[in-house]
Amino acid sequence: MHQHKDGIESSLKDTKTYLNKLQDEISKTLEKVASREKYINNQVKDLIQEYRGAQSYLSEAKDRYQQVSGGVTERTRALAEISEDLEKIKQEMEEKGSSMSDGAPLVRIKQSLTKLKQEIVQMDIRIGVVEHTLLQANLKERSDMTRDMHATFMLDSTY
Repeated sequence: MHQHKDGIESSLKDTKTYLNKLQDEISKTLEKVASREKYINNQVKDLIQEYRGAQSYLSEAKDRYQQVSGGVTERTRALAEISEDLEKIKQEMEEKGSSMSDGAPLVRIKQSLTKLKQEIVQMDIRIGVVEHTLLQANLKERSDMTRDMHATFMLDSTY
């Protein structure tokens, strides 16, 4: 055990010296890195501030874009609705225009008027026939009445 202990202690001394050297080198390297970092930070300080300003400007621009695009979206929707209404009105006007320029309704009206005139003539004829029949019936009734009165008068005068 003593022998191993002595071996470990001698190895420890050698290792300690190497580790101390390594620590010193690492410390020097860290100092160099820290100094270079400070140097670089000083060199790019203006660029970093410019970058932050650009980021701030970008964020403001994005906010303005969102606001403007919201307005554009709303106006686009309104335009779509108006365009739809316009198309409906155009279609209605086209239908009315075609029906106005089309002579079919006028032809139908003329045909209806002709038919109505024919029906009026037929009705006038029927009215004439009915009046004639009524006049004949009245005359017959009067002549029957006159005959009956004469017959009654004759009967009364014989008594």
